[in-house]
Amino acid sequence: MTCIIAFVRNICYLCTDLENMGNKIVYRSKIDWWAWLCFVGVPALLWITAIDMPWWYSVFICGGMTALCLVAVLGCWYEIADDELVIYQFFRPTYIPVSKIKDVKKTTGYLATAGMSRRRVAIRLSDRSVLKSYAPVEISPKDRDGFIARLIAMNPSIKDLSTERTS
Repeated sequence: MTCIIAFVRNICYLCTDLENMGNKIVYRSKIDWWAWLCFVGVPALLWITAIDMPWWYSVFICGGMTALCLVAVLGCWYEIADDELVIYQFFRPTYIPVSKIKDVKKTTGYLATAGMSRRRVAIRLSDRSVLKSYAPVEISPKDRDGFIARLIAMNPSIKDLSTERTS
């Protein structure tokens, strides 16, 4: 039931970059052209290849894959509320305490999770037990600068490694 409510809320606010709802701020995920191409191209190819198939194949298989692609596009966003960063991927939340964030850094790349853009924010945690991993979390909010500034405002001990220069 909560997935349905999250899906409806996400569709209602799809056009906004961030929503200020009381004490939480929602940052939409940036979606690059290559992700849109995948999410539009795959269902289009499925529907084209299903022309000579029975009606049930078109409805269940192609319709299901199209719905899965929509969930992938619409089901990713980030919330900063109270003392938590909540990462929604496929409408499933992952909670990260802001107090456990060690540093943030602007990165680019294709290989990571919860981000559909090359322009991402890498978040390293001071406590491995939060996500059971040493790897940084990479996400892709549309407003990277505002997102990083909000995290640092909530926890001034977070280092912004994207502003530091190495010699």
